[in-house]
Formats: sequence, structure tokens, C-alpha cells
Amino acid sequence: MLSAASIAARRPDGRLSPRSINTIVGEIGRLHDAQMPDPERKLGTLRPHDARRTFAYQLSQASGHNRAELERRLGHANDRYLGLYTNPPDNIAATYVENL
Repeated sequence: MLSAASIAARRPDGRLSPRSINTIVGEIGRLHDAQMPDPERKLGTLRPHDARRTFAYQLSQASGHNRAELERRLGHANDRYLGLYTNPPDNIAATYVENL
């Protein structure tokens, strides 16, 4: 179980450092994979940005690819960045090909 003892000290303003956040998210990924018998469902190395990309992809799907909503929530107005976040993950894209 992940405990507060494994988390580095907080900054004076109470926020966690980027290193602490990476440590916590990485440990969540390791704990998940240790409990997952099916190799196809393992996460591998989990990073905070993976959660952001998942959120962005789900928001894109739920909002009907509403550009204004994506810009507002993600803070990007550049098509290049919005495209990175709205493309499906490899495992979902693979199912599109399998279903052809």
C-alpha cells in the first residue's frame, strides 16, 4: 500500500514537488501491475502526463471534439497540441483496424 512515509517532504506552500508526484504516480502503476494477472491489462510505466492525455481524449469524445472546450480545459489553442490529445491511444486505434 502507498503510504505518506514514501512521499518526500512538501514545499513550504504545501504543494508536492514534481519528483514526488512522479514517484506517487509511478508507484500506483507498479501496484496496479502487481495485482493484474493479464499481461494485456498491465499499464507499464505510468506517468502523470498519461492521466492528462486520457482526460483529454475522453473529453474530446464526450464533447464531440468541441475545440473551444478542449482549448479551455487543456490550455492549448495550437492545433498541433490539440491533435496530440485527441488522437486515440494505440490500443483503441488497433481495435478500429481489427473491426474493418
